[in-house]
Formats: sequence, structure tokens, C-alpha cells
Amino acid sequence: DAVSITNVTVPGRSAGWVMLWYRPDDPTWEHRIEFRCEYTISPASATPPTITWFKGPFTEADRQVIYKWSSSGEVYVHPEYAGRVSVESRTRPTLVLTDEMSWGRYWCRVTNEEQPDEFGTDEESLLFYYHTGVYNPPRGYSTVEVDKTPVRVKTGGTARLLCDGLGGYRASIVWFKGPSCTQDGNCNVYEMVINKTAVGHWSSDPGTVNVSPNYAGRASLDLYMGYYSLDLTITDIRPADVGRYWCTNDWPLYDRNDLRSRDSQSVVVLLDEEAPSCDGKADGMYQDPGDCSRYYTCSGG
Repeated sequence: DAVSITNVTVPGRSAGWVMLWYRPDDPTWEHRIEFRCEYTISPASATPPTITWFKGPFTEADRQVIYKWSSSGEVYVHPEYAGRVSVESRTRPTLVLTDEMSWGRYWCRVTNEEQPDEFGTDEESLLFYYHTGVYNPPRGYSTVEVDKTPVRVKTGGTARLLCDGLGGYRASIVWFKGPSCTQDGNCNVYEMVINKTAVGHWSSDPGTVNVSPNYAGRASLDLYMGYYSLDLTITDIRPADVGRYWCTNDWPLYDRNDLRSRDSQSVVVLLDEEAPSCDGKADGMYQDPGDCSRYYTCSGG
């Protein structure tokens, strides 16, 4: 591959959330929680990755950077977490947090600085709940599980992106593409590909689907027994479609609908094309089979 793909895994996330029980009468009890994180970068880069831990909703500008370990070795800790947050290893960057009493979603992001784009940046999350003795777990939380096997498709072909989610057919469904970078260096920009609105508990309305102009007539969600599922289909694949796609959903409107609970996972789409070749071709100019906007010249084989 011409790209190096980063893939992040947060173990234990399938349980929905991690819980810390308040047990001050237990002499062995510690007000301490660990959020595990593992990753692969393939092919591996020579530069160490940047590890960032966030708290808050996915793609929201106001989510907090609580810990950042830059590839240069510089460490940033949010002032609210000073003295009570640490990450001991860059290769398995487990977040260790003490004295945390609020619930929320924590995200582990790994960025390959040699390729700080959609392919080089991945993240996963885990919802945290602090149990004070009164059992009132967060309602309306969502979890999604994406088939993270890179999807390879030829130009003009069809890509199927598979996603399972907790929330049901009444939930909202959103697929994003990104993150991309702007000229001012902001590398946290996501494009909404498709969005299906949430509907009420007793509604027979499947919801309204909105598609980005870049995917108009090409992006769709599966319909099953009159309701939409999370699986995304993109037809007539173009070179600009390659990148990382994020599946996310949320609980229906009749339940507590909090963006802090919204989960997301990603999968990469790649073009599966033959490389330009001059074998057996006469001298001249030919169209690149992987990118119809480019041409290459053959001379003497």
C-alpha cells in the first residue's frame, strides 16, 4: 500500500461502559480507573506516534484534550487533570485516572505524524460511569461495532461498510469521513456523508435521510423491514472517496439523548487498482487506472 494505516483498539468497550464503584469502607478500594488502549501502524513508521486522550462527544470542538503525548516527547495535561492523570507507555498507552467522579466518554487517538491524515489517525472510546451507591447508569448510551477490515474497491465499484449498533432502528445514524486538515493546521475536520434522523418510540416513520452533496445519488443506508440499518453503501466509487469512514448512532428521542454517550468506530476505504504499467504498450500517453484525472507517458517500454 502507498499509505500507512493506523488502527486503534480499546479493549473491553463491548461491555458498553466501565464502572468504578464507590466503596470507601473497603480498605483495598482505590479511587483509580484504567482505560486501556492498543494500536497498530502498518507499515510501521520510524517516528513515534502522537497519543491523545480526549473526553467528550465525537467530532465536537469543545471536547477536552486531557492528555497528549506528542511524537517529540512533549507531554500536555489539562489543568483540571493535573496530578491525577498519567500514561506510562507509548506502545500500549493506558490512561490511568484518579479522583474522577463524573461520567463521560474517553477517546484514545493515535496519530502517525508521518501520515497525519485520514489513514494515519484512528481512535476509539469507552464510556465511564462512577457508581455512588445509587444505581443509575447512563441511559441512552450507544455502542457501535464496525468491521474494520480495509474495504478495497475499484474505481466505479461499490463499497459496503458494515456496522452494528446498540440503539435500534429508531436511533439516529450518522456516517462521517475524516479527519482531514485545513490550511490553518486544524486536523480535526469531519465531513458528514449521510445522516438518518431519530424517531419517536411508537412512530412508524423510518426517519429522514440526508446525504452530502459529494455523495448525492451514491450513498445509502440499508432498509430492513421498512427501517434503516447502520450499514452504508457507496456506489460509483471515485478516487476522492478513499479515506476513513466513521459509523455512529444514538438512542431514540424518547430516551435520554446525550451526545456525550455517542460512540463511533472507523473503517478505511482504499482503491484496489493496478499500478500504471507500460508493459506491451506503444509509446504514448495513458490514463492512470486509479485516478482518471492523471495521465502517464510510456516511452521505449
